[in-house]
Amino acid sequence: MIEVENTIKDAIYRKIQEICEEDVGDIQLDEPPSLELGDYSTNVSFRLARVLRKPPKVIAEELGERLKSESIPYVSDVRAVNGYINFFLDYKEYSKDGIGKILRERENFGRGKKKDKKVILEHTSANPNGPLHIGHGRNAIIGDSLRRILEFIGYDVETHYYVNDMGRQEAVVVFGLERFEIDKSKKPDHAIGEIYVKANRLLEEDPQLEDEIGRIMREYEGSLENKEDSPVVERFQWAVNYALEGIRETLDNLNIKHDVFVWESEYVRNGMVKEVIKRLMETGKVVKEDVYKLDLSEFGIEKKLVLMRLDGTTLYSTRDIAYHLDKMSNCDIGINVLGADHKLTAEMVNASLKLLNSKTPKVIFYEFISLPEGSMSTRRGRFVSLDELLEEAERRAIGEVKKRGIARDEEIKDISHKIAVGAVRYNIVRVSPEKPMVFKWEEALDFEKVGCPVIQYAHARCCRILEHAKEIGKVEDKDPKELFNYEMKDQEKILIKALLKFPKILEMSGESLKPQTLAHYMLEVAQRFNSFYGNCPILKEENEDILYSRLKVVESTKIVIENGLRLLGIECPGKM
Repeated sequence: MIEVENTIKDAIYRKIQEICEEDVGDIQLDEPPSLELGDYSTNVSFRLARVLRKPPKVIAEELGERLKSESIPYVSDVRAVNGYINFFLDYKEYSKDGIGKILRERENFGRGKKKDKKVILEHTSANPNGPLHIGHGRNAIIGDSLRRILEFIGYDVETHYYVNDMGRQEAVVVFGLERFEIDKSKKPDHAIGEIYVKANRLLEEDPQLEDEIGRIMREYEGSLENKEDSPVVERFQWAVNYALEGIRETLDNLNIKHDVFVWESEYVRNGMVKEVIKRLMETGKVVKEDVYKLDLSEFGIEKKLVLMRLDGTTLYSTRDIAYHLDKMSNCDIGINVLGADHKLTAEMVNASLKLLNSKTPKVIFYEFISLPEGSMSTRRGRFVSLDELLEEAERRAIGEVKKRGIARDEEIKDISHKIAVGAVRYNIVRVSPEKPMVFKWEEALDFEKVGCPVIQYAHARCCRILEHAKEIGKVEDKDPKELFNYEMKDQEKILIKALLKFPKILEMSGESLKPQTLAHYMLEVAQRFNSFYGNCPILKEENEDILYSRLKVVESTKIVIENGLRLLGIECPGKM
């Protein structure tokens, strides 16, 4: 990596040690608002003023002089201004090496070294009793984007979908399948969802049938404990697998795949749930009331965790602890993506794991996502499935593609699908998970300012420029080290600097578990490229050194956009 920032920080730290032995902690570098003020700036002189008992202006001037003699790679000048120390880059050398690196590494630009750490990342994990809705979509998109980023920066990542096949909801589906015929002409998860709705309606009409749900649940758990493949086990397995078939199809349409589908029932079948209960009982923290409860007050949690019914049947929470014990014993880092309404449950599970001397997972909580009233008016009055959202996105994308005349008839469907998936994924991932969000179509499919089409369009423009260069014979394969021998415009300097931030952005995004950091950066790259395109002639440039240098910048932008969008699970249509 063209490590300018760390090199500058190291030089500052060395020079501070020459004038005082004080530990100044982490040295912060900021980017001034314009290139006239430099590329990087530090206010460290203000922090040293109290220690050295000198004005920041005097300290900055002294440090600045010392830093000038340091010959920092890619730094052409160091200036002290009103207590700040500003650093100016040598863009000729910086561009030669930086653009050269992007073009050499191509799809591997930004890839981190292997970290020898295993991550198990659980996301989506929706109950298999119907189709995924847009809330599940937010979970899946955050999780999958994070998986891609973490893998790229060097982690070994395994993704889990935790299948809740033992809860009341699945028992209601099994109950319903005994009474209603399933519509196999429909997508499997939607067909299961219809059975679930009909069964619930029947239970509302005749509450006494609720005893039947309890009987089905007890029979299923008993068969699992006895390791029997009884008819009830077969009915549960068929219902769950049929729903998952449809759920997988939805996720596949969004470019999302899971490595492992972990069934909750496995932990009853293999005896791990009973072992967890036994170990928790031995802690002396379990109290017997109307059910067995675990006292977690030492962790600041007042509500007790329900462990087991008096008849010995277990609950979701107990099985969840067993799953997490197993999961955390098989990884270095565990990560869960959960809705904000699961905060207390997650705290309880983590506290239980601590009682059992286990590692605990990191948790990303996301808030509610909604659609503006009337934006899909035919569906008003019930939840919007992720399939419906994608269908609507494709319908609107086809309209945009036709309106703009950017594809031949045979290309419209493929290009529109890539724009639609990009619009849905990007519009969701760009918002911090802890913020509630409203999914707005005018933002998701915005070709001008904030939507993914802005980024995809910048990529398509790169492709068009490079194709046109080929057509007119401007394809001489010049080494970037021979180029950039001219006074560059600010817009190309700013773009090159942005492109070379890509590895740092990925590391920040992955280590902080914030895929939105990469999403915001991708829009910045597209905006910087558009500014470069509007202010720096490329194919009309008569000076060949400038023309070929700018073509290399265009090619590098294309590579960074492809790499970045791929890590957000988004494809580039290449033509828009």
